[in-house]
Amino acid sequence: MNLKEKCRMLGLGCYGGKQMKEFIALGYKGDAANGSEQDLKALGDIPKYRLQGFDGFGGHREKALDCLAKNGEFIEFLEDVNEQIVFVIFGGGGSTGSGCATIISEMLLQQRENDENMHSRIVCPVIALPSLDEPIVRHRNAYQAVQELQEIEGLGATFFINNNIGKDYTSLNSTFTKFLDTFLTNDSYGDLNNFDESERLEMLRDSGMMVISLMGTKDNQSLDQALMLEKLTKDGIFAPIELNMVCENIAIIHSGRNNSDIQKENVIAEVGKPKNVFEGYNNKNTLVAVSGLDYPVSYVKKLGDMAKAAYDERQRNRQHVEKLGKLDFLEAEISKTVEQKKKKPSKWEVLQKKMKK
Repeated sequence: MNLKEKCRMLGLGCYGGKQMKEFIALGYKGDAANGSEQDLKALGDIPKYRLQGFDGFGGHREKALDCLAKNGEFIEFLEDVNEQIVFVIFGGGGSTGSGCATIISEMLLQQRENDENMHSRIVCPVIALPSLDEPIVRHRNAYQAVQELQEIEGLGATFFINNNIGKDYTSLNSTFTKFLDTFLTNDSYGDLNNFDESERLEMLRDSGMMVISLMGTKDNQSLDQALMLEKLTKDGIFAPIELNMVCENIAIIHSGRNNSDIQKENVIAEVGKPKNVFEGYNNKNTLVAVSGLDYPVSYVKKLGDMAKAAYDERQRNRQHVEKLGKLDFLEAEISKTVEQKKKKPSKWEVLQKKMKK
């Protein structure tokens, strides 16, 4: 029932390392990789790789190929990863994680194709999307990273963290850790039904976006279903979902042993009719998860549009840069000096020239 031992967390770049460290604290296996020695030192004593020769990418995610090609030791480590579920965690707006993550995800999937013992491997990207007020390069990098993820066949569930909901990134990281850990490790059970390991794996295998919401009740009050669904679909830690009502599977783990504190019909009304609905009971809090959603294209497209608009504005501003004109008084002084240098030679100067001949 507990999938923790079957997971490995790969934290790439600055955000990836911080998020991975949260999972390490809960007993997950994980490793951080970064070219920045400063970023790695900030993580403390955890498993990590220094990408030699690349102290950050300076916003240029296209450097990832050269970086990985020159860091054979890290590639050899990745080739030896044998956990069934690998979470590739990175910041979409950065360059080291954003550039390396899509390549590494492809590599892990190719390894699955080439090794019969790994045919059940699931690769799940976790990408933190930049907030709307971040610089052009971060919007561009995130847009390109999501484009590349869409082109990779065989990816499992992808989690899109929404940094636009606030600036308390530490709290955001901790919340995601709690949500995913609850999904992976919950061992509650009830008389009616249970959300078992095979059903969790089924959801993690679903390509597309996955979202999770976790909520408790206070002072024996009833669960606020409307708020929970709002946090699940448009105003929570994940990017807003698309409105096309496409999804694959829904999971609900109820907080009571037999009671349904949130109705599956209400979830379906928000996300669409799924292939299946998995239910469990007797959890401490109510958990709802939805997999197989379309990527949050509308939100990512907004990032791309903002990057293009900012770039166009910069280009227009460059065309109207005022250039310094000539200083007339200085030109007059220069002309006067030149004329003085061209004055008629004296007779003595003429005589000296003749004598030299």
